[in-house]
Amino acid sequence: MRVLKALKNDICYQAKYGFYFLYAFITFIYIILLKAIPTTYKHTVSSIIILSDPAMLGFFFIGGIWLLEKEEGLHNFWSISPLQPIEYISSKIISLGVISTLAALSIIFCGINSTANILLMTFSVFIGSCIFTLVGLYFASFAKTVNHYMVICVPAQVILMLPAFMTAFRLGNPLFNLIPSTALWNLIYYCISGTGKVFYNFTVLIIWLCVFLLITLSRINLIFKGCRR
Repeated sequence: MRVLKALKNDICYQAKYGFYFLYAFITFIYIILLKAIPTTYKHTVSSIIILSDPAMLGFFFIGGIWLLEKEEGLHNFWSISPLQPIEYISSKIISLGVISTLAALSIIFCGINSTANILLMTFSVFIGSCIFTLVGLYFASFAKTVNHYMVICVPAQVILMLPAFMTAFRLGNPLFNLIPSTALWNLIYYCISGTGKVFYNFTVLIIWLCVFLLITLSRINLIFKGCRR
């Protein structure tokens, strides 16, 4: 029940700061762009767009959300409320994951008119978004300002996404498939084009989701305990 209340609060908070309007506009731009791209390249381009933006949405936004909450003193409130760190984190990754997934599906339906595997695409983008949001939240917890967060997260983003982009342009290495961004790229491309391995890449995503959840939970739990002192 607490998770549902936290989720409702997060959705209202994100709507208050215009996240939904902003991302609806960005998604519309992507759809227009894909309409203008030749059919031969649509599968690859749409996969790259979904990986690099909707799926990474939480990674970008969570820093601003965390710092806004910190500035407004909400972390002190969360630390003494019944809300547990795992519930706080779950609310964040679910609320941002839903936006990511809806944006990705909108791009598929309206941008390329593809007979994509919608069910697999939904689960893949949602889980990938949760992973990237967890990574972003972990780094945001060390940031003091938005500029500081950008300094921290940009190198992390490059390290995280470069293997996937190299794989997309056929410059990859088999070891890259162990990286969550590459596994997500493989799944997105499979959903759109029907080419690739599903079980292996989905398993990689689940493992990384568990790893980053434990790491981020440990960090947020430490911060909330510090706020109680």
